[in-house]
Amino acid sequence: MTTNNEPLSSIEARIEELHNTIAEKEEQIKARTRQLKDDIQTELDPVTVVRRHPFEIAGSVFVTGLLIGRSIKTMMRPSHKHPSNMAAASEQVSAKAPSPLGGLGIDILRSAKDLGFNYLTHYLDKTIK
Repeated sequence: MTTNNEPLSSIEARIEELHNTIAEKEEQIKARTRQLKDDIQTELDPVTVVRRHPFEIAGSVFVTGLLIGRSIKTMMRPSHKHPSNMAAASEQVSAKAPSPLGGLGIDILRSAKDLGFNYLTHYLDKTIK
């Protein structure tokens, strides 16, 4: 009768061993996932990206500001190309007056420029010292 229990006990031991192996592998996967998450957060941290690529960031901010300013300027242009009467001409003259949205675009451009120059100055001071 003991021979009948031996295969069952070896199967149970093998099952227990497999459960332990699965639990170990699960912990390893969780640890790797946490490490990968931390690495990705560190790599994509805005401060880290700006420190690694200051000139590229300043250039992209400058170009983005130019594109936003140009698109705002295009949106603010009047749709009349050839005014045929005085009402359309006066409407075109009033459209050339500064608008709040155009002023906002200019403020954004100036802020981006100031931010870029301040960072560049700070970066160069830090690098030179």
